[in-house]
Amino acid sequence: MAHNVGSLMRCSVLIGTGVLCWPGALLSQERSSAAQQADREEITAILREWEEAWNRHDMRAFGKLFRDDGVWVLWTGQVWTGRKAIEEGHAEVHETVYRNSVQREQLEELTFVGPDAAVARFCSNLTGDERAQGKLIRSRKILILTRLDDGWKVGWGQNTRLADTTPDAAACTASR
Repeated sequence: MAHNVGSLMRCSVLIGTGVLCWPGALLSQERSSAAQQADREEITAILREWEEAWNRHDMRAFGKLFRDDGVWVLWTGQVWTGRKAIEEGHAEVHETVYRNSVQREQLEELTFVGPDAAVARFCSNLTGDERAQGKLIRSRKILILTRLDDGWKVGWGQNTRLADTTPDAAACTASR
């Protein structure tokens, strides 16, 4: 059996038993550059929508960026499961402590881990938190995005606040 690394087959060497190949398991690097660019544009559009929905305090639009079974891990460590919980949780804080907040996002890394899955890491700068007036709050967010029939959406995400003493915190202060 011939094995072509660039083919549409993914192969694994099984110790002592030979090689097993199966069709349809495209590796991300096997997608055309045009397809990868289109995917990259769709995902960066999600980040723009994320920022715009936050700054309009439109948590319904924000929630639509997540899958129905999405998971969000807050900076506090609390976990919200399901689009409804994510939307309602954000709506509650946007009626109170984040009602005047503005958030700016800067994509730091986008890695495709398969043809229909990507990991995005971005830096977030938030001002207007009622609990920290006049303070810039920096964080890094990680999103796992998947493409299904309804397009790219967030399946899982986590927000990690940066301590003021974090050496690379200055990297998150760059404005767009």
